[in-house]
Order: sequence, then C-alpha cells, then structure tokens
Amino acid sequence: MKIVILTSNSLRHKFLANTLSQHCEDTLIISECKPQTLSSDDSKNYTEIDNHFMLRDETEKSFFPNDNYFIPKTLPIVYKEANSPYVYQVIKNFKPDILIVFGSSIIKEPLISLLPAGHIINLHLGISPYYRGSGTNFWPFVNNELEYLGSTILHLDAGIDTGDIICHVRPKIDFNDNVHTVGCKIIKSSVESLIKIIKLLNDGKKLNRVKQWDVNDRYYKTKDFDEIALSKYKNNLKNEMIKNYLQSEDKNITLIDL
Repeated sequence: MKIVILTSNSLRHKFLANTLSQHCEDTLIISECKPQTLSSDDSKNYTEIDNHFMLRDETEKSFFPNDNYFIPKTLPIVYKEANSPYVYQVIKNFKPDILIVFGSSIIKEPLISLLPAGHIINLHLGISPYYRGSGTNFWPFVNNELEYLGSTILHLDAGIDTGDIICHVRPKIDFNDNVHTVGCKIIKSSVESLIKIIKLLNDGKKLNRVKQWDVNDRYYKTKDFDEIALSKYKNNLKNEMIKNYLQSEDKNITLIDL
C-alpha cells in the first residue's frame, strides 16, 4: 500500500506522518511549511494569545517529541502551494493507493479527482457536521459543549469539512486536561483510526460513507479567535467545566463508528 500524506510542518503533523508510514509499503510526505510559531523569551512582552499558542507548542513537544520527518521521501513546499501543477504531477507520478490530508490548505481540483472515490481521506479536527472551520476543538471549551470534542475522518470533497463521514474519533478526557492536552489526545486517537482505515483498504474493504446531516452547525473562522474568546475558555476551566462534564450524563449526539 502506497500513500501520500499531504500535511504541514508542526509536531502534530510530523507525528501523524511518521506513525502512518510504519504501516505502509511506501510513503511520500508533502509538507506545506508554515512560518515558525513564537518561542518563549523573557525579554519580550507577549499577549495572552501569544502565550496560548506557546503553551500549545510546549504541550505538543511533550506528546510528540520527534521534531523531524524520518521518511526519506519528504517534499517541503511553500504554504498554500498544495494545488500547484508541480505537486499534482509529483503525486501522479508516485501512483499512490491512498491520499491522506491533514492540516494542509484546502485541496481543489484536479487533485481531488486524481485517485478513485474513497481513496482520498481528510482528517478534520472537530466533530462534523456540528463544528466546522477553524479551532473546532477550542470552541467547544468556550461554548461549554465538551461532547463535541474530537475529530472526523472524511472522504474529501470540494467543500470545507463537508465530505461523507467515515468515522468520528473521541478522546478520553481527564479532570486535569485543557484544550491543548485534549487536542494532542485527539490526534493520537485519530492516527490509530487511520491505521485501521489503511488496513481496511489494503484488505480490499469499503469504508463507511455517511452523508452529513442537517444541524445547526457552528462554523468559526480564524478571525473569530480573540482575547474575549480566550478569556471565556479560561473562565470555564476555572469554573470546573471539565469536572461537571465528566460527572454529567452523556449528551445525545450522533456519532459514526469505524
């Protein structure tokens, strides 16, 4: 089984690519390189938002300590160049059985149609169709809706997180968790599900294809994240939101198992 992983260059992306490559005959990683995030420096005055993202990076280092790709076939590209004719030709020449998308810019035609239906898979961090867009595992903390924490593994289509659902992934939440630790747990659990999906396809099995249903979805853009939202998140943690969630009955939401 040959796979292409179209991703980015943060630790979470490297963890996913390195782990999945161990379960495939041959792997090509195409990594859109985003600018490096902030690093701690006592001589600078960072905003609360800066500190939030530095804490995310530090948490990822504890969960995903390997900061390099170890697959020889790794192609770094400029951010938002995933749809370039060059990348399309590289993938076409590699002749993959599966294309897995995680953390890259939005994939468009003709790349979407390069592989047969059911063989282009998108990992969306968030529970679709309930949470779409950006920060989909941050906003449940703001809205006090922890039942929506998780990820959705989708068949990729031309929309934004709108493809048919293969499965949902939920993390095991503990009392001392926060948005960053939960996010890392979701990625680890999602990788485990992707390994199972690769095995199913390698065995000639068909994957779930569940069309997304109509809900009053929450769609957020990057610009929606601000210090007001961050303050709500912190206040909810202080007010024992996680403890209350763990001690309450499960909310009735529809989830798809693999």
